[in-house]
Amino acid sequence: MNLKKSLLIAMALSLISLISWELYWRSNTDYYTAYLEDDRNLYAEQRAKAETATSQDIILLGASRTGYNFNSWIWKEEMGIQPIHLTANGKPPKPFFKDIVNNTNFNGTLIIGVTPIAFFDVFGMDDRMRVANLWVDHYYNRTPTQKLGFTLSKPLQRTFVFLSASEAKSYNDLDLKSLIGTISINDHRVDNFEFKLPNIGYNDEKRNLLMFPRLTGNKFYQKEITDEWDKVIPTLPVYEDIKDEIPRVFEEYKILIDKFKKRGGKIIFIRHKAEEGWNKYSKRMLPRDLVWDKFIEMSGCPGYHFEDYPFMSKYYLPDWSHLNMEDAKVYTRDMVNQLINDGHLKK
Repeated sequence: MNLKKSLLIAMALSLISLISWELYWRSNTDYYTAYLEDDRNLYAEQRAKAETATSQDIILLGASRTGYNFNSWIWKEEMGIQPIHLTANGKPPKPFFKDIVNNTNFNGTLIIGVTPIAFFDVFGMDDRMRVANLWVDHYYNRTPTQKLGFTLSKPLQRTFVFLSASEAKSYNDLDLKSLIGTISINDHRVDNFEFKLPNIGYNDEKRNLLMFPRLTGNKFYQKEITDEWDKVIPTLPVYEDIKDEIPRVFEEYKILIDKFKKRGGKIIFIRHKAEEGWNKYSKRMLPRDLVWDKFIEMSGCPGYHFEDYPFMSKYYLPDWSHLNMEDAKVYTRDMVNQLINDGHLKK
């Protein structure tokens, strides 16, 4: 067989395999979709908008609960302004908060979602804090090659489902790096503890996080996720073990809050709901009366806690932590109108 014919056959087989692979995953519409990966590049693209944002603008900060629970398109429908989504899935918000306060002149409104163990960073967040700082640094240090590479990757990511991935390294991502990462060798000489949280959604190009429809009514899939939470959240410490760190955290936030308010900015803190399977350990570590209530008093900022507002607590969270796509839309409308009615925002 001549080399030319061999090359053509190899190319044809590769193309057929690639098309088959794509069509297979594309047919699983409740599981996968083509989208731009919510990585540091997409974050940097949205972060750039803060440089020219005015006092009328809104920036959303927080971890994944804020990313899933607040839909910026619905926010725009209700208020007329689309917030800049600078939430970061799986990352503490403090580095992003510091960046906005210390490195911009933004004096509009910051809506900061509070997931207690991520916000009050007193335990186990070192690696996530490091990654959050890498995202902040990437905005300032992007090279022309990186910017071009991201631009060129967009059409491919928008088109092919098999390129779907996340920096959260979920075990069910489809990109080659993630697939290789699923390979593990356990020779039983050491305990094999692996935290394998599956990807529960995707993001649009404004960085809204959208839960896959299959999670809403699929008890098996829900249990797959809550079982993973049950591996780690019971290990959270009790308040007595970390209480001496709380004043330090408060003081770090107070410096940032006072600086931002001094230049005319406004901050609103939102404590989203978590189901009791999650929340009981969060409350054990960071009791509301000793942490949240005292923090809001110290900050002098409006605070909204899900236990105080029926519209914030009426939904069941399929994975104990985040709203599904349709509930998030209603929740966003209710939250925006509550803030407008309370005089914190204007249409």
